[in-house]
Amino acid sequence: MSWQLAENHEISEVRKAYGQTLEQMILNGRPIMVCDADLAGSSGAGYLYDKYPKHTVNFGICEANMIAAAAAMSRIGIRPYVHSFAPFVSRRVADQVCISAAFAKQDLHIYASDPGYWSLYNGATHTTFEDIAMMRAIPSVHVVAPADSVAFSWVLKWYEQNGGIVYNRCTRKPVPSIYAKGSSFTFGKANILKTGSDVALIAIGAGVYDALESAKQLEEQGISTSVIDLFFIKPVDETVLQNVIQTHKVIVTIENHSRYGGIGELVADVMAQQKTSALLRHISVDDQFGEVGTKEYLKEKFHLTSTDIVNKALDGLEKYGS
Repeated sequence: MSWQLAENHEISEVRKAYGQTLEQMILNGRPIMVCDADLAGSSGAGYLYDKYPKHTVNFGICEANMIAAAAAMSRIGIRPYVHSFAPFVSRRVADQVCISAAFAKQDLHIYASDPGYWSLYNGATHTTFEDIAMMRAIPSVHVVAPADSVAFSWVLKWYEQNGGIVYNRCTRKPVPSIYAKGSSFTFGKANILKTGSDVALIAIGAGVYDALESAKQLEEQGISTSVIDLFFIKPVDETVLQNVIQTHKVIVTIENHSRYGGIGELVADVMAQQKTSALLRHISVDDQFGEVGTKEYLKEKFHLTSTDIVNKALDGLEKYGS
């Protein structure tokens, strides 16, 4: 089946899907190696280390060594899956991803968990608002941001079959379901979840649910609203973006990331290559570091809430009509 929307937004824990999906691969005899940097208990794959010691390696707090060793595993036919919190598998290991994996043309799946505000009480040192910008810039690295555990699990399976380098940016924590169980996707293809004509909300990750909630509020005000799950940041679905830009008055991009090097700039680049009257607004983080707090506090702090999305859309429509 292709993808279908979930009938309700049942809460599903992403890290549970990580452990279960990898275990099924091991049981199916697939040549995978589950690697972590002392955070296997956090990833949801901790129990695999006891059950399947030949398929697991804990590198300790040595993320750069983990990436280099995983690239070497790929060279002998093993599919490595590495995990750590997002800043520790992006800015801390940028050279190893670039040279040991990408330049050397090896296979590598990176589960970059708890990006942006999802770091919560771990604070600024564990927060990354810059990782998309960094990973997009490395040749041959695919960058994806699944909206829920169904899409996340699909990416794990896609990598096992196809290889390459995948930077899979997703929280570990419970999130509302967007897609029905069993949904499948096309790599590099954005998903249009709702079709309208006035405002287009283009989101990634958990921002997709926020976009759907914001669309309801806009529709209540008589504003026809589309919702697009961009999903794939690199490669990006330029065909969908071009069509959305030509058929809407206002585009609002929604990301738990810095405005520098994120999907806002990506969409702006596509817009700059077209003749269009559409206006662009960003929901993203300004030039700031993270801090400690609840998800609700941090989303308000960095202006990433549904209220912020609605206000940006309304501001764009006001400017469009002036």
